[in-house]
Amino acid sequence: MPNRRQLLSRSAGLIAVGLAGCLGNDGGSNTSTATDAETKTAESTQATASETEEALEPYTVTVEPNPSHTFEEVPETYATIPSVWMDIGMALGKQPSATASLERAPLKFYELLPDVTFDESEITKLADGSESGFDKENFYAANCDVHLIDRRMLMFYANWDESDLDEITTGVGPFLGSSIRFASTSVTDSEPYYDLYGAFEKAATIFQRQDRFEAWQSFHDEFMSKITAELPPEEERPTVAAIWRGVNPDSGQFRVAPLHPLQNNTLTYRRLGMKDAFAGNTPDGPIGYEELLDVDPDYIGAVGGLTSQTHDEFVNTVVEPFEANENGKKLTAVQEGNLVRTGGQFMGPIVDLFATEALAKMVYPETFGEWPGSSADIPESERLFDRQRVSDLVNGNV
Repeated sequence: MPNRRQLLSRSAGLIAVGLAGCLGNDGGSNTSTATDAETKTAESTQATASETEEALEPYTVTVEPNPSHTFEEVPETYATIPSVWMDIGMALGKQPSATASLERAPLKFYELLPDVTFDESEITKLADGSESGFDKENFYAANCDVHLIDRRMLMFYANWDESDLDEITTGVGPFLGSSIRFASTSVTDSEPYYDLYGAFEKAATIFQRQDRFEAWQSFHDEFMSKITAELPPEEERPTVAAIWRGVNPDSGQFRVAPLHPLQNNTLTYRRLGMKDAFAGNTPDGPIGYEELLDVDPDYIGAVGGLTSQTHDEFVNTVVEPFEANENGKKLTAVQEGNLVRTGGQFMGPIVDLFATEALAKMVYPETFGEWPGSSADIPESERLFDRQRVSDLVNGNV
């Protein structure tokens, strides 16, 4: 049975068609131009009504590893643990209604896009931290239509079991997120289930904004074709040790992230043609300076540092401590000033653009221009993508 939202949409379409018909029936007193305009208006309104009817047909979406879900209407609100899915939602012009902590979220990039806003006052908090403090009552309070959260994350962070997830699915809304941050094979050999644009397309289907996704895909392909065309020959491309979970030179302990084809948080390094300093033999667990010196990478990359730190913070906490460390100063990357940072865990379609632009300038300044330390400080003439065009994509002006 159609619900109130569906009935209102259908009634509005029928009323509009009826009015157009009445306005066109005035005993032949209108001019030919007016009649043509009315005919076009009626045809346009009827087409819109038809599209609305089609969009309101039930549709089923499957996002692994979650059960498939059939929507009777397009969801209006969603919850997420700040991650790639929040940035995907923003790329589709939809701000989340509920999240966990926004402390390291990529809000600064949204501020760089004209006519794009993120209103933190409209966010219901699911937890104070991204990895702890989740309470089912917060999910009920948020009352979101869909949760773009990998159910396994809540089983890990909140110690939930399937009955907890089923309770929220039944009482509030389904879970349809999937973690693409790591190339984990801990559960099945096919994880992660999607690359960035594969997950993006799933979200576009959930919110029935496929046209917007297709425009994004076209823009992204155009952007990347220009970048890759300017990269040096493969044999001249540098190596990188990508470090995640923060870079603390004084600790002497580093966690290396593999440049695996299915790992989203190191996507930017692969995009720029950089080679894995560990040649695919990524250490399982933290390593020290000895292992880092053995491979002596051309670059050291702070995964997530572009999002979570300012330029000054990066210099103060990463660059200068490396330069002052007796072992750190022996690394070629430190000696050459080749310490770089990328978007990391929040890297959806918007962050991906800023991260690719930033790393291109950090690694290949002679080709793509110097990196000024902040995306906000790149002169308009030296930007690698048009901010206004991205804003148009976000706002559906495609």
